[in-house]
Amino acid sequence: MNHNNTARNHFGNMAEVAVVLILIELLLLAVQFIIGMWMNLFAVFPSIGSTFFMYGMMHGMMRVMLAVPELMVHMMLGILIGIVSLLILMAFAMGRNYVLLLLSVIASLSVLIAGISGIEFMFSGFANNTLSFIMSMGFLFTIISYSIILYIIGRDNHSQFSH
Repeated sequence: MNHNNTARNHFGNMAEVAVVLILIELLLLAVQFIIGMWMNLFAVFPSIGSTFFMYGMMHGMMRVMLAVPELMVHMMLGILIGIVSLLILMAFAMGRNYVLLLLSVIASLSVLIAGISGIEFMFSGFANNTLSFIMSMGFLFTIISYSIILYIIGRDNHSQFSH
């Protein structure tokens, strides 16, 4: 077996791992979306403006999390989504397809932007709609990036087997 075949097989294995991770990520993002929409429509958030200053940041966050437990699940799921996006990024960093690597960088940055704007939205007292909009755009760009990656991998695999 020559070096090119070994490298191609290694990338093929990493691409398979990346596809599985992307499918897991998309499932996590779907759950994240449902929880986020639930909170947006039905949760009653406490006023946190004076809570943070009166009790300190950690105590204030704890009061909010106890009042809206879905928010804690939403945040923990966001951390998991961030970790999985980094695993996907590392899988593509081991390959030589720079388009897939760039798309996974865009997806990971989008996850990061969504997370940071979500935390800032909470610190704004759930009042800064621009931050909520940025959070939703991060979510959307993540979905689009991973969808394009799956399309490219599927197209390349299809053309590989049709010859």
